[in-house]
Amino acid sequence: MSFIYNKNDARCMWCKRTKNPHPDFNFETIPIKVFKSKKGRKIELCFSCYEHETKAIDEDIDFEEKLDKKFELLKLLNL
Repeated sequence: MSFIYNKNDARCMWCKRTKNPHPDFNFETIPIKVFKSKKGRKIELCFSCYEHETKAIDEDIDFEEKLDKKFELLKLLNL
């Protein structure tokens, strides 16, 4: 899986980070990847949030469906 580095407008849709939190990369943007959800949404996640989401995958729900559920929850909570 390849992530995009140094994208000028990089922003994680989950954690809202834009800057790389690693101390050795203070002047770089956060590495991101755009994923397509089951409903066709384009979800831009940082590497950290992607790792968190894939570790917490429910066996009954696939990754794309989980993206939709979390997106709708964050929208409902206005986050």
